[in-house]
Amino acid sequence: MSCHRCGTTLATPEIFCPHCGAPQLRFEPSDEQQPYQAQGNGSTRAGNQLIAWRPAVQAALIVALPVGILSSLFDFGILWVLAGGFCAIALYQRKAAPILSPGAGWRIGMLVGMLAAFLSTLVDGLSMVVERYGLHHGASIDQKLIALTQQMTDQMVHQNPEAAQQIPWFIHFWLSPDGHAAVVLFMSSFAAIMMIAFSSIGGVLGARVLGARKRVSLHS
Repeated sequence: MSCHRCGTTLATPEIFCPHCGAPQLRFEPSDEQQPYQAQGNGSTRAGNQLIAWRPAVQAALIVALPVGILSSLFDFGILWVLAGGFCAIALYQRKAAPILSPGAGWRIGMLVGMLAAFLSTLVDGLSMVVERYGLHHGASIDQKLIALTQQMTDQMVHQNPEAAQQIPWFIHFWLSPDGHAAVVLFMSSFAAIMMIAFSSIGGVLGARVLGARKRVSLHS
């Protein structure tokens, strides 16, 4: 042991240095503080849990394919979007093995929702192009959009007739081809946001349920 001020070697643990008179005080952490520090470090690691993104992306792609196709063919369904996020967590834990935190499950579920929403929008767009230009069903598509926008504008006028009289251009816009395109874009964006949200919820549920089941199996 040496003095922290002058560096003189101390033969025995003394309170003051015999050379410069500096007090020789040392702080030694007690045993009671060590479990607290270990617990704090564990919670920090759990909050900042790293994800093995290669198996996560693989699981998300496997699940997003059927979820996106089902959402395109049978419209948006909450049940299979929630199940998609849940199944992605199950596939990830089967490949990567670690127990996921809810935050990590939320990120993987959000990835599933983004991929499924992209695939669903792509399939919808391609099917609309084929139906309009390949099968020449453009008139029926336009009739559906006209009926939808007409119903929407009628509700606007019924709820607030004074505003409809003050801004007639707003009503005419929704009845125009540009308004029809805006309606399709709004519906696609809303469906994509809902798919991402519910798939993220499914990922959180999967991390909680499967993580608790895995902890029980490890302790048993």
